[in-house]
Order: sequence, then structure tokens, then C-alpha cells
Amino acid sequence: MPWHPPLALALPLLILAYAPTPARAEPQAHVRLLATGGTIAGSGEAASASYRAGIVPIGDILRAVPGLEDVATISAEQVANIGSYDMSEPVWRKLAARAAAAGADPAIAGVVVTHGTDTIEETAFFLSLVLPSTKPVVLVGSMRPGTAVSADGAQNLLDAVRLASAADARGRGVMLVMNDTIFAPAFATKSDIRRVNAFAAPARGPAGDMLTDRPRFFAAGAAPREAAFALGEAELPKVAIAYAYAGMTGDDIRAAAKGARGLVIAGVGAGSFPASAREAVKELTAKGFPVVRTARQGTGDVWINPPSMGDISDQVLGTIAGRELTPAKARILLMLALQTPRGGPDLQALFDRYGTM
Repeated sequence: MPWHPPLALALPLLILAYAPTPARAEPQAHVRLLATGGTIAGSGEAASASYRAGIVPIGDILRAVPGLEDVATISAEQVANIGSYDMSEPVWRKLAARAAAAGADPAIAGVVVTHGTDTIEETAFFLSLVLPSTKPVVLVGSMRPGTAVSADGAQNLLDAVRLASAADARGRGVMLVMNDTIFAPAFATKSDIRRVNAFAAPARGPAGDMLTDRPRFFAAGAAPREAAFALGEAELPKVAIAYAYAGMTGDDIRAAAKGARGLVIAGVGAGSFPASAREAVKELTAKGFPVVRTARQGTGDVWINPPSMGDISDQVLGTIAGRELTPAKARILLMLALQTPRGGPDLQALFDRYGTM
């Protein structure tokens, strides 16, 4: 009888016999990584929920992500190393400048920004307004530090680099990726303080997902656009936020507005606030001081209250409807808008446009 080799011996022969001819390697995309700290740069005990954010340098983080070097060529810069609860306008300005420089470099396909999750949605929205949408700028973080038993940072960062280097991401501008999910900055919000699926977009849903090695977008991209706002050299106008509650008074409004150039009210329901606070609001708006109504729950479209609504109409109050923006994002839009003197109708037009993107 003819002798047949055991399967263990025959299998390598089959693999060799049917191995495909290696494809010609495409040049890797170049991704610029701007690190700011956060939980993704944090360290703590493996079995504890306690840790210190923003202490691990970006070089160590990159070395901890298997296969990252096979996705893109990465050049990294440590812009800051802080918990994102300490995020500030100077860091925003530096990030915007470095991202703009990277975007203008024809050799760079996209930008990744590592960031803490506490204010990542604010930074993403700010960058979406001051950068052109030509190349992808992807913000990413983690809910658990790299020292945790089930850390999520490595996968999130791998997804971010894949997204920033993907041809399909061109023209989509700033995005946020967490837990295999892509979000638009205007609608992303952190909805849980610890779980890895902490981010959601309750009103609009996510923009896509990263369940494979390339993005899947749920809608066609818009045409690339220029930056909505230029950043002047002067510090951005101060805008405060007043949180509405049962029994809120005019003194609460006046105290919040003191020293500010504008005010956002995190209102109850559809951006409402008590009668006891309305006279103070009317005093401010009568002087040309902008007041924006938003919803404190952060979900829903706060549109213009018509004159038929009487003393809570925006016409009577002199207020601006914040549309779908959370109070924190409405503050950012108003800060950028007030770099140029604008009246109520012009401000409302900006909120109608950038608060419903």
C-alpha cells in the first residue's frame, strides 16, 4: 500500500503549495499623534478603580499596543500630560495649532489626539470649529488605565490610528472614537463615569463603527469645509454656565454672569428656567449681553420659543436657543462667536447651523 504522511506532516506541505504570492506592499500612511494625558496615560493597581491620570509618556503607551507599527507610521508629540478635568484654553490653542500644522503637511494622512474622557467631547467640539475638515482628526481615550486587568486603551488607540489613516475618513474632519464606535463631536457625550461603553450620541446615534480594521460609516460624508472660526490672539471671551433648578433666582443669574461676556443656562425641560430668574435674564439681554438656553439633561433640540409662548418666548426674554448642544458645548460655540461683536439674530443663526450639524 502507498504510504501517506500523517496530517501533522502533510499540513505544512499544503500551506507551502497553496501560499499566495505576496502582494506588493503599499506605503504606510503617516499619522501624527498629539498626546495630552488622561486615563489612557494613567496608572494604578490592576484590581482597583483608583488610578492617577496623565502620568505615562506617549512613547510607553505606543509600545504597549501590539501591531500598531503595521497600521501606520507614527510621529508623536507630548502636548500635555494632564487629567482632562484640567484641560484649559492654552492647551486647546496648542492642540489646534499642532493639528493644523499636521493637516497642512502633505505627508501626513491624519491626526490622533489622546485625551482624558472627562472633557474629550468639549475638546473635540472646539477643534471641529477651528480646524478645516480636510483631514481626519481623531480624539481617543480610555475608561481604564493601562495597568487595569481589562484595560481598553490599547484597542481604542489602535482603532483611532486605523481611522485617522483610512482613505474613507478623508474630509470628515474631527471625530471621536471609543469602544469600537465613531462619534461626531457635536453629538457625543459621556453618559457613564466608569463603564467602557461610556460614550453615546442619544439624539443622533453614532457616526460609524470600528469593528474591523477599517471604519464603517453610517452616512455619506459632507464636502470638506474650511474652519468655522479663526482663533484670534486674544484670550477667548469668558462665558459662564448657570444651572437651573426649582427655586432658581435672579441672584443666581447675576452671580453667574458677573465678569463674563455671555451666559449659557442649563435649563430644565426644553431649556426653561423659573419666573424668579427671568427678570434678571431680561436685564442682561436688554444690555446686549447674550444668554443661551440649553437643556441640562443634554439631549434634545432646544429650538426657538415663538411669541405665542408669552413670557417664556425668546423674543420676550431676548435669549438664544442653544439647539442640540449640551451646555458645555454651547459655551464653546458662544466663546468663539463672541470674538467678533454679534447681535442676537447673528448668534441664533450660528447656533442653528453648528448646533444641529
